[in-house]
Order: sequence, then structure tokens, then C-alpha cells
Amino acid sequence: MLSQAVRTALTLVPLFLLLAPAPGVGSLSIKPAFVEIELGKGRPSESISVENVTSEEARYRIQVVHFTYNESGNLTIVSPDKHSMASWIKCNPLEFTLAPKASRAVRLTIIPPKSLDPGEYWAAIWFEPLSYMTSVSDGGGRKVALKVETNILIPVIGRTPGVVYKCDLTDLSATKSSEGIDIAATVENPGSGRVKLKGSYEILNSAKAQVAHGLIGDDTIMAGGKRIFTQKVKGEFPGADYLVRVQYASEKLPAILAGETRPK
Repeated sequence: MLSQAVRTALTLVPLFLLLAPAPGVGSLSIKPAFVEIELGKGRPSESISVENVTSEEARYRIQVVHFTYNESGNLTIVSPDKHSMASWIKCNPLEFTLAPKASRAVRLTIIPPKSLDPGEYWAAIWFEPLSYMTSVSDGGGRKVALKVETNILIPVIGRTPGVVYKCDLTDLSATKSSEGIDIAATVENPGSGRVKLKGSYEILNSAKAQVAHGLIGDDTIMAGGKRIFTQKVKGEFPGADYLVRVQYASEKLPAILAGETRPK
């Protein structure tokens, strides 16, 4: 028989981080996994298809939330700020039940302010499960009721004309130890649109010969955001005269971001 104890597992899944074209997480398959709209043209509307891929009934509640990424790149739900469009999005329905293998549409209507500064605004549709139970063995011959809650986020990005794409490499440091050289590069986005960056590094010795190279960061920085990309370069680096160079490139930037420093 099931134990009286009920254990809860909470997972927050942003679907746009997944590679599958029709992602299925927990009990739902949702299409599209990412919504992008043009603002400044009345009241845009979109439809999200939701399918229950399990053999059990699925119940979900919908919320609209704002999110950001911290300096390490982890997604965090935060209070709305000047980039948020959470209060503009109206969802229908706000709660639904799906029979096994059934599907339905969730309709989004965006009601933006009449006047908007040029740039990108964003929010996420949060699918919160109301119930999902399964049972597992605890290893001692007993079964335990496990409440699995897979919360799914579908990002919604709105863009007005006149978006400015800009990033700056604001800090670069390198620290030498017995294990190698640790590199940390800080990139900030003071523009009004998100920028996807890909970074690389190289380490030169006193003769200007390359002794190490690789990648340091491959990610998107939202407008107003900041990322600290780190890379531990393991190996022996005898002597003290080394030069570390990094650079970041993006299709949206007119020039490469580059910097160099000497390890301390």
C-alpha cells in the first residue's frame, strides 16, 4: 500500500531551451515552444496548442509571469520591470482539464500601451500543474506517493521597430594557480534587444605563441542584462609571462567584442 507520506518534486522547465520542435514535458506537449510578436500593430493574438500525451487526466492553471537570467545564466522569475509585458497578456482559458491524449488551444491576446519606447519586451506563460500523482518504491519494499509538478514556461517576446542591439565587454580577469588559469569575462547588454553571443579565448606565452584556446560562453543576453562567463583552463603554465585574450561575436553586433589581460 502507499505510504501516508507524499513527496513533492518541483521542476521549472523553459521550453525554449529545449531542441525538440514539438517539446513534451511532463504530461503536456506544447506548440510552439516560443512566441515572438511584432508590437505597435494593434492587439496581436496568438494560439498555443496543448496536448495531454499521457494516459491520465491532466489539469493545469495558467499564469503570466516575468523572468530574467542572472549573471550565471540561470532563469529566474522576477517582479515585472520596464522590460515586462506580463500585464499586457490575456490568456483564455486560465485553467483547463485535458482527457488522456486530448488537445486544445490556449489563446493569447496582447494589449500593449499606446506608447512604447523602441525595444524588446517579454514575459512567459506559466503552465502550473494542479495534480499529477505517481508511485515509486522507496527501496525498502514500500511504495511512496510522489507528487510530480513539472511547471512549464513558454516565453513570449514582443518587439517594436527601432530595436538597438549593443553589448560591452566590461570586465576581464585571469587568475593563475597550480591547476591552470581561470578566466572570467563580464558582458553587459545596455541595448534594447536580446543578443546571442559566442565567445572564445586564447592564451599566449612570452614568445607570443598560442598555448591554449577554446570557447568561453555561448548564450543570449536579454536587454539590460549581464553575464559573467567563466572558463577553467587546466594545465601547466610555467613562468609568469602569459597573455589571455577573449572575443565575443554576434550576428547582431557590427564589431567583435575583444579584450586581453595578464593572469595574476
